[in-house]
Amino acid sequence: MRCAEANATVQAYIDGELDGVDRESIERHLVGCPGCSRRVHVQTRFRAAVRAHLHRPEVPFTLRRRIEETLGSQPIAPRRWPAWMSMPRIVPAAAAVFLIVAITGTVRQRNSMVREQSVRSYIKPMPMDVTGSDCGSIASWFQGRLEFPVHAPALGGGATCQGGRLVNVGERPAAYLVYLRPDGHRVTYLVFDPRDQSIESRERRVVNGREIYLDTGPGISTAAYRDRGIGYVVTADYDEDTLARLVTTSFGR
Repeated sequence: MRCAEANATVQAYIDGELDGVDRESIERHLVGCPGCSRRVHVQTRFRAAVRAHLHRPEVPFTLRRRIEETLGSQPIAPRRWPAWMSMPRIVPAAAAVFLIVAITGTVRQRNSMVREQSVRSYIKPMPMDVTGSDCGSIASWFQGRLEFPVHAPALGGGATCQGGRLVNVGERPAAYLVYLRPDGHRVTYLVFDPRDQSIESRERRVVNGREIYLDTGPGISTAAYRDRGIGYVVTADYDEDTLARLVTTSFGR
């Protein structure tokens, strides 16, 4: 991809509208092009600053109740099956197709956008917006750039902060923190507003009264949890048990 092509799609990339091959192409270009990477960095910071100062009005309670009462008073139309559904040979086949579609839909719904973003950022590292070994300074860099406070979890065991950057999860900006452990393993935290993001996955564990959702991909595991109204997705090239222990130790720090 050339700079002219990147400029044509950079806004869609910042808005989180690119996926698949298109997103991978522009991210590869940004890694090797300081000029385009700097433009994306500036525009992302500008957008985050604007969103941080926008007032988000609450829906009045009376209006919400009125809408709920109106919807609740609407009659539910009876389900009408097509005539072909009454044919004895077609009904079993249709039921099987419906079951496959339902299972497929369930699997797709389990995909977490924030978890996918964390894995994508881990596999293809992007330049950091801020670097340093002081986790507190890195966390404070996000102040005024995001609508929520960012706290850098303390991993312990000699782990040091490497840096952080702004990333997009759908239409919302989030914080991305990178740690390096003494064993050479990189551990990343995606810190985000969890109000409209799902973090549930196939395996759920409860540690000290806190829910942790674990998932594993090719050579990578993720652990997602909520803490004081903030969402976290931890990603590393550990197995699930090792990552769960690592995340658990950070709870008491």
